[in-house]
Amino acid sequence: MIIDCDTHLMPREAFDGVEGKFAPRKPILKFNHDGLYVDVDFPGYPPEVPGTSPLLAPGSGAMFKSLWNVPLRMADYDNRLGIEQHVILPQFSGWWSYLIEVELALRMARSHNEVLLRLMQEYPGRILGTALVALQDVAGSIHEMKWARENGFCAVVLDKVFPVKDHPYSEPLGSHRELWPFFKRAEELSMPIYLHNVQHGHRISNLSLFQRDGLYIFAPEEGQMSLVSLITSGLLDEFPGLQFIYTEAGTSFIKPLVLKLDKILEAPPIDYADQEEPLGNRTLTKVGERLRRARALHPAQIFLEKNKKPASHYFKNNFYFTIETEEPELPEAIEFLGAERFLFATDYPHDDPGGRMKFQDVELLRSNPKISEADKELIRWRNADRLFHRARSPGSG
Repeated sequence: MIIDCDTHLMPREAFDGVEGKFAPRKPILKFNHDGLYVDVDFPGYPPEVPGTSPLLAPGSGAMFKSLWNVPLRMADYDNRLGIEQHVILPQFSGWWSYLIEVELALRMARSHNEVLLRLMQEYPGRILGTALVALQDVAGSIHEMKWARENGFCAVVLDKVFPVKDHPYSEPLGSHRELWPFFKRAEELSMPIYLHNVQHGHRISNLSLFQRDGLYIFAPEEGQMSLVSLITSGLLDEFPGLQFIYTEAGTSFIKPLVLKLDKILEAPPIDYADQEEPLGNRTLTKVGERLRRARALHPAQIFLEKNKKPASHYFKNNFYFTIETEEPELPEAIEFLGAERFLFATDYPHDDPGGRMKFQDVELLRSNPKISEADKELIRWRNADRLFHRARSPGSG
């Protein structure tokens, strides 16, 4: 048994359900004569918003028909991958909608989710769906998440960052306390939350100098900022039952990041209030006042907050990580964190940097001599089955 916990789909009819006065502003997907996705028109996307195209530009998995052709992808899973179940993440994660008109975003999310629901019903037990939400409308997102929960979706999916209107860059999710009611309801519904790491849209920092390669070189670091913000904001102390799935970032960062965070968070907080040492033409007291003002504005800043538990506690209790089977550091990450926090993933149908689709992932995990058979079984399906069963089973919410 294998559950692939990171795959993507771009249904041709994804936004056909956006009708009426909103129809002229919805995305129009474009395909060439060979049936390959090549571009998108999105009249409703704010032209003044900085960043790249709001939807994935041509390239990577966009060049494979299996990005939208479901019978073709099912044939791949049966004949080339040998995988029984796979989780579909939208080709467009949350960032495409966070700054567009609220009503349009809500309709786009529901249209996309209804298309995916039909596929879940057509392939019961094979396709597991994750739901889009328009996070700029917290109440609307809660309503959509509840609908998804009632219809058997296994998770919701968010971008790793939250764009800020009229600001050139985005901020980590933990910086926005107004989103906490959404997270509270996710905990109540036992609904896991995907954080999709690699994105082509809004960013925390300016990667334009690195062009396309910067997306892959630095996206994990941006994702780590958001992950850390969920810890340092106190969110996971307030809602300890939350479960996040962190995708497409590998596992090599986990051990050094956790050790560093534990060291920082265990240190006593610095208090400049009673110090009057000269600092140029100012004093440390004035610096302390500035830091206290910053604390009020940005409660998630790691150097200003002290958590109730070490960072390692949150990594082991609130986060799952999808694996990259070819990553040499994977066995060390499993030994450090425990195999119970890792999920098998292929990122189907996206290709690797070398240009091949990831049909070797099953074999790469099976043949890794540094991972025990018991741990491989957890990663292949048992962890996912346990995690997603919480969301799909009746009785809560």
